[in-house]
Amino acid sequence: MSSNDKYDRQVRIWGPHGQTKLQNARVLLLGCDPVGVETLKNLVLPGVGYVVIVDTKVVTEKDIENNFFIPHDTIGQSRAKVVFEYLLEMNQDVKGEWHQVENFDVKEQHYDLIIANEQQLLETKFNLIELQTYGFVGRMRLYSPKCHIIETKPMNQKYDLRIFNPFQELKEYFDSIEFEGDVDYVSHIPYIVILYKALQKYHKEKGKYPTTFSEKHKDFKQVILSLCEGLEYQYTGNFYEAIDNIDQAFDSENWKSSLESIEIEQDVNEDQYFVLISALRQFVQIHGAPPLGKAFPDMKCFTQTYVHLKNTLYGTKVEKDFQVFKTLCQNKVDDDTIRLFIENLQDLKSITFRTIQQELQQPNEVEDQDNDCYIWYILLRSVNEFYATNNRWPNQEKADTQQLQQIVEKQCRLVNVDSIPETHVIEICRYEGAKLHMIASVLGGMASQEAVKLITNQFVPINNTLIYDGLKSEASIFEF
Repeated sequence: MSSNDKYDRQVRIWGPHGQTKLQNARVLLLGCDPVGVETLKNLVLPGVGYVVIVDTKVVTEKDIENNFFIPHDTIGQSRAKVVFEYLLEMNQDVKGEWHQVENFDVKEQHYDLIIANEQQLLETKFNLIELQTYGFVGRMRLYSPKCHIIETKPMNQKYDLRIFNPFQELKEYFDSIEFEGDVDYVSHIPYIVILYKALQKYHKEKGKYPTTFSEKHKDFKQVILSLCEGLEYQYTGNFYEAIDNIDQAFDSENWKSSLESIEIEQDVNEDQYFVLISALRQFVQIHGAPPLGKAFPDMKCFTQTYVHLKNTLYGTKVEKDFQVFKTLCQNKVDDDTIRLFIENLQDLKSITFRTIQQELQQPNEVEDQDNDCYIWYILLRSVNEFYATNNRWPNQEKADTQQLQQIVEKQCRLVNVDSIPETHVIEICRYEGAKLHMIASVLGGMASQEAVKLITNQFVPINNTLIYDGLKSEASIFEF
């Protein structure tokens, strides 16, 4: 990293390893229309490694009006060259190249991301963001051939505390704790012990463990409160802490969905994620549970008790499980990635994107057909078909509106929609292919966030289309 201070704020979001991925990334921009340039600008600033800009056109007056990165004294010059030079002035760490060519072969090099700006690209080998602005409307479409996310970064941290089914050393510790003694001692019993004791009492009284929401958050809560009967309220903070963390008493099985949804490829060497999933399957078959992660919550208890729990009991188990899991990975995955995988087992996410070709042939139907953003989606498909037929965008002349209306009706039949308002058809004809920088700026900001997700393989990207309605400042996501 060239400067620890320069990228400090973003490193706090996606970590040093995420920044390294960004700085090693190779991004291709196809077309220098405003929205793609805005998106790439937002990747240059945080330090994307290498950019390739491809555009066939030269700068015109229209470019000066709608593209912030094309100054007035560059008319007649290559758009790719002008945009490249002005973008890279913003961050000297970024390197790259530009090309003014037609029929650029995207398969000649490897790209971590392709930004197809105002054009359709059916390539399915690389991560892809397809962008289009049209008047006050914007569209963003994502595709990834393999989208398996380890660091989904959920809002609420999940902890694997093994309260419901503790490993032997932890069970012995839980069983050794008695709810007797002075109030200072009882008021500092860790809430994980309280949850374990309450589970055993619940099972002894009812012959089963709580399973339904009502049983867990009503009946089980009463059992927890029964453990502190006779204790003055000011000494019961740890018991109410246990009530607040009731869900942690039960094994989270989110990781099972990853095992069920991912089919291991015959050659697991092709992808580290499949190596990890294969190792996870083997580990669970042997031990009956996944490897333990090191995440451990704060809790009201004595310092020495907390240190003993975190470092001695849980910490020792974490390291043992890691060594076993590492062996199962057969030296195909580095230690840091293995630890990252184990730490995020409860929140793994896999997305299977439909290809753009599939969408063009038959987009998925949606329930909210009256959503204005969905109407704009149909109209964008329609004006694109109009352009493919006429090599120009529709205007407000009667012949164009009639031809566009016929295309709209065909698109409506494709998605089983009765009709769309005539006012929307008239409005999109009024745009006549206009590209507004303010719409490009908003959509470019959203697109760059999704780009970082795809490059760093962190957070959960949209699946798969976002439509932005600049008239209402609203956006909707559709899975087409």
